[in-house]
Amino acid sequence: MMQDKAKPSRFAITVRGAALSIAALLTTVGMPASAQDAPAGEKDPLATFACPPEAPCGPLPKIAAWLSPAPALAAVTARSVVRRDLELSGEFDVIPDSDAPEGAAFAETVDIAAWRKKGAEALVKVIGRKSADGKAELKAIAYLLDVGADPVFEKRFEVPLDRVRAESHYVADQVIGALTGTQGGFYSHLTFVSGIGSLRRVYRIDSDGFDAKPISPSNHVAIAPAYGPNGELYWAGSVNKEEYKASAPDKPIVPNVRGSVYGLAFNKDYSQVAVSIGVRDTIKLFSGPSLTELKEASTIGTALRPGFTPSGKIAFSGAGKFGQRIYVGDKPISPDGLFASAPTFCRHPDGIRAVFAVGVGKDTDLVLTGENGGQLVRLTQNAGSNGYPACSPDGRMIAFMSTRTTGEGPGIYIMRLGGGAKPKRISTLTGDSLRWDRLPPSKSVEKK
Repeated sequence: MMQDKAKPSRFAITVRGAALSIAALLTTVGMPASAQDAPAGEKDPLATFACPPEAPCGPLPKIAAWLSPAPALAAVTARSVVRRDLELSGEFDVIPDSDAPEGAAFAETVDIAAWRKKGAEALVKVIGRKSADGKAELKAIAYLLDVGADPVFEKRFEVPLDRVRAESHYVADQVIGALTGTQGGFYSHLTFVSGIGSLRRVYRIDSDGFDAKPISPSNHVAIAPAYGPNGELYWAGSVNKEEYKASAPDKPIVPNVRGSVYGLAFNKDYSQVAVSIGVRDTIKLFSGPSLTELKEASTIGTALRPGFTPSGKIAFSGAGKFGQRIYVGDKPISPDGLFASAPTFCRHPDGIRAVFAVGVGKDTDLVLTGENGGQLVRLTQNAGSNGYPACSPDGRMIAFMSTRTTGEGPGIYIMRLGGGAKPKRISTLTGDSLRWDRLPPSKSVEKK
């Protein structure tokens, strides 16, 4: 039986204690740069950066994704999706299937002693099957080994058969929430632009890197994707080398401000849109309730990559005295002289955080600061160009593009915003203008 608790479990507290405190990072003076991406051949001094003396730190809690004996496709899909999401979250050290206790992996009952010998602190079991009415049933169960053999979390969902994979991400978010106190952000998708020259198209991809699909027409040179009202995907597209025009599937849009569109963003409830538009010899920022009701939102030039902070403020990258800076409203939050671009804002449990790219020689790296600025914390180092960060819906992770040639190589990476775990590649595709958004409401129906 599911146990709904107002207070987080000891395991949830352990997870939080093992995690890096971003608040501590931002108040620690003189910290060395992150070595999450240390040069090849060097030891990884992650703890030097991620665990200053005043920040709680330790190894991530070990958990296991218990195998189900059911051979059904729904069972295999659900279990693999949930297990992968647990790994990508950076909140846990997931025990490899090959290390499961002999005979215990497929057992019907939990063998606490056997799993404890493997170092497990929690177990997650995901079951999937096709129901009699042509739908699928997904069930998730979580055990804390220091509590006993009774589950601390147990939920069952009925989902459309053709949505098993998507709804498995929803189940994973529920499990992550049960174990950490905050639901996960994997019931979501990423959009980005990939390609060169005249072959630039908008792509959509699942939060774990599955099923990348082109969205924009092949004759559009596409930039600046953004989800708007009713879940429609907008972008700016140029046809036959003409100016970039705002577009949605089968629906070109003509803003009331004339000029080439270089950036688009909608706020959380889609009641406001921010747009970068080429006006005479610069690019200016406009905003309004729709693309046909825009007014000038800033006097700062070269206003690119518009967005909204979780508190509803307009943010963008704009011209400074000595280089491009990040602005919230008309207030700069990045130092002048440091070329900064592509801001994203995360509603992290420690508070709203800004992440953006800065020029480092011929490459770019990601840095972190507060919504209103403050000390900069470096998130990547010495691993090619890392840019276009996008915040997960739960505020605890970022996705970003990387050209690194070491480790897993170039592609799209996911990284826990607070550190404590290395970035994980989810796709070999590269590009720009990355965004991370929730999916439309889940089709899962919770069953008693």
